[in-house]
Amino acid sequence: MKNTNGDIEIPALGCKIGRAYFILLSQLANTLNEAGLEITTSEYLVLRAVYSKEGIQQCEIAELVGKDKAAVCRCVATLEKKGFIVTESVSHKCLKVYPTEYACKIEPRIMEVAERRHQALAALSSPENLKIFTDILDKIIMTS
Repeated sequence: MKNTNGDIEIPALGCKIGRAYFILLSQLANTLNEAGLEITTSEYLVLRAVYSKEGIQQCEIAELVGKDKAAVCRCVATLEKKGFIVTESVSHKCLKVYPTEYACKIEPRIMEVAERRHQALAALSSPENLKIFTDILDKIIMTS
């Protein structure tokens, strides 16, 4: 699309990124449901972070998943009630999070979901274009 100056214009890029994000979340929710995992997309993201580092702190989870600390705190509390994680208080403001035995048992199913979503996204474009897209997303993230 060209603007009145004849320059190429990127139409509503932020809106498209936001829409794509919500579509991806919906697809992830469907994939989690199909896998028989009774967790939300937010809980999935937190569990993925917990699997990545033993004793990860809530603030680190927030950074990894791109959610605010309050949202992560609520999600951690829910996952703890569901028996997926346990927490250890480091200070009055800091908790370390660990997977339970049950969470470790379902980790292969969680990782299968991750791989299925990765493959579905990778199939949308060439490896070169995905690399460019990832680089652009990284630049957006780094400027925040």
